[in-house]
Amino acid sequence: MNAVPETVGLHICFDEQGREIEILDVTPVSRDKYRIEETPIFNPGIALGDIIRVREHEGIAYYIETVQKSGLIRYAWLLSKEAAASPEIMSFKERVNAHGGRWEQIFGGLLVIHLPKHSGVDAEREMSRIIAGFES
Repeated sequence: MNAVPETVGLHICFDEQGREIEILDVTPVSRDKYRIEETPIFNPGIALGDIIRVREHEGIAYYIETVQKSGLIRYAWLLSKEAAASPEIMSFKERVNAHGGRWEQIFGGLLVIHLPKHSGVDAEREMSRIIAGFES
């Protein structure tokens, strides 16, 4: 029986000079390949669920390439503290999960939604409605 690989924290560097290193949750896929389990701050071209290839050197994984995109569509909104903690946002996140998507809340107010292409959730319309409720 094969064990499911565990998510680990990996020190990943996205620039060749080694200045931008972040610790990301990843799941090992094969030698030098990992599935990203959270949105990187230093590389907007990589998203949750993508599989990347790295070269490891002295405890740092240097990004080489994206081997496979996740197929998820990414949306992001910067929310007020009040909106971020609201029941409306909590309900929206539950709908995202129910439709096979995932969500992240970064630094408290940055809401990042990842949805399958044909999820049945109109994320932009729903968020516009929710945000409008906090602007009035």
